Amino acid sequence: MHGRISQAAAVIVVLALLITGCTSQASSIGMAKDKAGKVVDTGFTVSTVGSYDSADTAVVMSVDQQNNSVTLMNMDAGRQYTLYYDGTTYVKDKYNGPMTISQVRAGDVVDVNFLKGKRQLASIQLSPKAWVYDNVENYDLGGINKTASIGPNTYSLPEDVVVLSDGKRTEVMDIVTQDLLSIRGIDHKIYSINVEKGHGYLRLKNDQALIGGWIEVGNTVIREITEDMLLVVPEGSYQVFLSNNGASCTKDIVVERDKEVVLDVGDLEVPQDKTGRIVLSVTPDTAKVKIDNRTVDISNPVELTYGIHQIYLEAEGYDSLRKYIQVGSEYAKISFKLEEKKQKEDNNSSISQNNMEDKKPEKDNNSSVSDNTLNSTSGNKVYIDAPKNVEVYVDGNYRGISPVSFKKVTGSHTVTLRKSGYKTKSYTIYLYNDGEDITYSFTDLEKEGDSVSGNKNNSKSENSTREDKEPDLDVVGTVSGNNPIRVPDPIDEVITDEGDTKEPETPDESGSEKETGTSDGAGSEEQND
Repeated sequence: MHGRISQAAAVIVVLALLITGCTSQASSIGMAKDKAGKVVDTGFTVSTVGSYDSADTAVVMSVDQQNNSVTLMNMDAGRQYTLYYDGTTYVKDKYNGPMTISQVRAGDVVDVNFLKGKRQLASIQLSPKAWVYDNVENYDLGGINKTASIGPNTYSLPEDVVVLSDGKRTEVMDIVTQDLLSIRGIDHKIYSINVEKGHGYLRLKNDQALIGGWIEVGNTVIREITEDMLLVVPEGSYQVFLSNNGASCTKDIVVERDKEVVLDVGDLEVPQDKTGRIVLSVTPDTAKVKIDNRTVDISNPVELTYGIHQIYLEAEGYDSLRKYIQVGSEYAKISFKLEEKKQKEDNNSSISQNNMEDKKPEKDNNSSVSDNTLNSTSGNKVYIDAPKNVEVYVDGNYRGISPVSFKKVTGSHTVTLRKSGYKTKSYTIYLYNDGEDITYSFTDLEKEGDSVSGNKNNSKSENSTREDKEPDLDVVGTVSGNNPIRVPDPIDEVITDEGDTKEPETPDESGSEKETGTSDGAGSEEQND
């Protein structure tokens, strides 16, 4: 009996040693002997599901489901690295709920845990610290001291911020004010910008009869028609209304991203000039009124040609008002009421993390100005010296063949480069009243049909380049416990020849309410300055 008990005890001891890994075989894992017989560490470790030795908060650059890999950008070091996932990798949303790797998208800010030596991804989670703004249209990415604004709030905008368009990395300068964005960041720092809805181009052909008239593209663009103009228009389907001196026509167009639409208006018949008389009623009665930049006396009816006209009203102690009306009848009445000035909110206020998720800033109607209302700096110029021999347009107006120069006007501007047989390209530049000339050198245009290679480098007078390389993962932390220029909104009521009024279009996507003057036969869209 005593012998059997001793045997059972021996078996139990051996099993305990095996389970706890205290056998000589278990203790030798990761160890080897050199020629001198000394034991050395081989660096090999036994890993279990979910184990990791490094962590990072990064921006997703791409997810390759064929190679089971995720490419990430470390924002502190500004460098890329790639990790590999398998069936043991945990994928979670920001609330620790389950999700699939296919739901992770480029531009997401994520927290990752991984084994650095193997580049094995243990877990990936949408970062609970990150905020998201979707469908942003009221933004300014040209603030001084490398800042950007979303609505009334200001954030830092690092030089290596991740900007993605059509799945490819691009630059902040490639974004124009008509683009619709998704923006992500942490605290007061922007991490990534996705161009959700880009832009294309609209050119008029045989438009001589319309020069000096107006063009209205859906609910997005309204502006005066100039010779050889090239409009930047958000991608989508639109009705285009063109008018000049009583002549008008409507065309349907579809604008695709980065592509040009040529609209032939040669079939437009130009009738004799028609005029209508407009009776204006303005509150307060001390307001000064300008129509098409000409001061008018509103004590008597104002005679205007058929078509679109711009009205500007200002009075001391009141917000100024800019509106567009379309005259299409012989007689109409319209009234305007200026709002008393109010204390403006602090534009440097920041958005708290708690109310930032999936928000959408309202469109800022105060940011809509025309080119001639900008303050130009005295004697300074902007030079475009590269690429050479391309057509240069500034805010849609033709400036010549590069190299070219033009007067420096403060604010944000869209520079468009065009050449037959090449892809048209637009950039946003921000000009400041610093008393200096500035020179821009842009990259060469791509030939039509050429595939996009990936990252692009845009350069100013200081030619900056960026190189995204696969870094040593030592850059990753180990576990330790400016008002953009915007085209005005379209008029939302139109006088017909019979004096009837069209119903206004539905509100713009931003959801902001528009305050309009009341009309009796005439319609308008206001712009507060």
